[in-house]
Amino acid sequence: MATETLRCRRCGATLRTGLIASGRRACCLNATPIVGACPTHGPLGPHHATTDPADAGSDHSEGRR
Repeated sequence: MATETLRCRRCGATLRTGLIASGRRACCLNATPIVGACPTHGPLGPHHATTDPADAGSDHSEGRR
């Protein structure tokens, strides 16, 4: 069974996973779990991660907070 690569939905970079991706930490100052860390955007929740290469780098909401 192959593991799919998680990518940043904002820039398409491969997310680092491991100790940073645990259920104990939170993203966006709420209870959203961190699924990985982007080298550019830092820790990301599942709403900013994708396994679909066509969807990676397609989030243009950079200015929204």
